[in-house]
Amino acid sequence: MPTIGHAYLSNKEVEIITALFRFRSGTALQLTHILEPALEESDTIVQNGYTGRVKYIAKILNGLTKKGLVAIFKVIHTPKYVYYLTQEGLNTAYTILEIEEHSAIIASGWEGDYGYFDYSLYKPTQDRFAHHDLMIHFQILMMHYSGIHQYKYDWIDNRYASTEFAVKGGKTTKRFFRPDGEFKMIQSNHQDHYWLEVDMSTERGEKLAEKFETYRQYLDYVTEGIKFDEANDTPSSIMFHSAASYIQKRWTSVLVAFISRMGEYASLVNLRLTNNTTLKEAVAAEMNKYQLLEKLKSNLKNYLLQESGFKGILNQNGKNTFVKLLPDDEEILGNWSPNLVIVENSDSTNQVLLFERYDGYESIGLARAIDFSKKFSTLTIGKSDKVTDVIPVLCYYDNKVDGLPFKGTLLEKETRTIFSNLIFHDVKNNLWFDGQTKQPILNNPLMYRSR
Repeated sequence: MPTIGHAYLSNKEVEIITALFRFRSGTALQLTHILEPALEESDTIVQNGYTGRVKYIAKILNGLTKKGLVAIFKVIHTPKYVYYLTQEGLNTAYTILEIEEHSAIIASGWEGDYGYFDYSLYKPTQDRFAHHDLMIHFQILMMHYSGIHQYKYDWIDNRYASTEFAVKGGKTTKRFFRPDGEFKMIQSNHQDHYWLEVDMSTERGEKLAEKFETYRQYLDYVTEGIKFDEANDTPSSIMFHSAASYIQKRWTSVLVAFISRMGEYASLVNLRLTNNTTLKEAVAAEMNKYQLLEKLKSNLKNYLLQESGFKGILNQNGKNTFVKLLPDDEEILGNWSPNLVIVENSDSTNQVLLFERYDGYESIGLARAIDFSKKFSTLTIGKSDKVTDVIPVLCYYDNKVDGLPFKGTLLEKETRTIFSNLIFHDVKNNLWFDGQTKQPILNNPLMYRSR
């Protein structure tokens, strides 16, 4: 039982103080989920079970309040009691974690590299509690799913993720880039890095668009003079975790704001919208995205070998499934490489099939289809008189989204032609569907739109 200052602390009290330091607050139920590994092993987080464990954690928390290390407030209009560290409790946490006052300047927040912050930057505020509470619930769910999908999970909050940057125009202007946090999903062969935005579904129109305008300006700053994928440790995805229950309606607002303001980065940064109900499927989609591409290639090779007229396999041993664009063409696209198959029509003209991912509420496939279609005439492949059409094929592994989210928005007219020949592909089950009628495609899908 260590002695910190004048307080004698049990190992469990040390764990609770450390958890409150990192999460900045928590209910007894939330802290039970954070501290008890058994809760993370089953397929479903238990909300009303483990009452004995919750009562045990609540008892320890109440003991810490008597020691002056933890304070408590009741959330208005709810039965929730929220615990957080007092100034003395925060100092105790700094002692436990051996954090010195100067460390805020250099600390990254990753892998236990915690910084020293003034109490005003630590203490949760009641007027922003709903936002903070949704953030905590997101982190608990992500830790829970890490046990199911076997990835290592690490995250930092906005104190570490926020940064100052410069916007160049007539004169240089200082701005602050303030995502709500960042997180990493780490597997043996892959490490995926995300920005986190916690969305109370209150921002609309211009205010929502301005959020992504700041992302674009920040990415201009960190990629000045280099390619996007050369920017060190810059996330390539945004997880937009929302309080909205009608997620499909929220998806339209968020996606249109994202595509309208992100510029060239809309085709490089993936936006994924989630809420507490859909996060499970979103995590599965992120885990399956590498498998999706390999399964897509496998599905395509069967069709590519069925009949003549395809120009998708570029060498004799058939290792390359997709047509590779010239480097100058990829530079025009913003240095991303499209997945293309070329089909020859009966009149010797060609169609280009563009395969991109749309597994749940994510932007990358939609944004790339739009970008590719807009720039197609400037590409070497698009200057050929033989190419008549670009056919977008949106691929999913488990999470099909019904319909496209542009109806009734400023992008509807612009995207109507782009997606008029759309095909959906269920990669997992090798099923194909007409994007307009939703009817299954029973013949060779690569020739479905050919003439």
